[in-house]
Amino acid sequence: MRCEVCGAEIRGDPYYRIIEGGRMTVCGRCAKFGSTDWDPNRVLPRVRRPPAPRRPRNEVEAAESLEPVEDYGAKIRKARQRMKLTVEDFARMIREKESVVKNLEKEELTPDRKLATKIRNALNVDILEVGEQTAAPARARPTGARTFADLIKQATAKDEEEEET
Repeated sequence: MRCEVCGAEIRGDPYYRIIEGGRMTVCGRCAKFGSTDWDPNRVLPRVRRPPAPRRPRNEVEAAESLEPVEDYGAKIRKARQRMKLTVEDFARMIREKESVVKNLEKEELTPDRKLATKIRNALNVDILEVGEQTAAPARARPTGARTFADLIKQATAKDEEEEET
């Protein structure tokens, strides 16, 4: 057996040390580099975690699944006025330009997730909701190279067409 630090042959019993966060089997000279011992025969219990909720596969899918609620501009304006905030004060609060807030209230700007989160935290108003998921159309043809199975299927399909006619 060799030392995992210096590579020398370990004579006698090896030392099991944790060195810089890694569990290592080392020789007597390199054992001084370790902070604590660990037992290689100790079986750690496995922690079972519940399955994570389904998340969008990428940023595009996540953004496409969220849609603004109806009359989101009016909801923002009413919540801002309820808190007695001017457009300037609210813009400063969420660290956006005044024109962004004005365009949101006129519904000339569709908010992204980041902006919607800022608004939700400041005004306690949700302006995005999960929209309908549309299934992506399946590709008609495979994009990879042809295989023997593809050629056989193609020949079989041609044979069946000829038999029908």
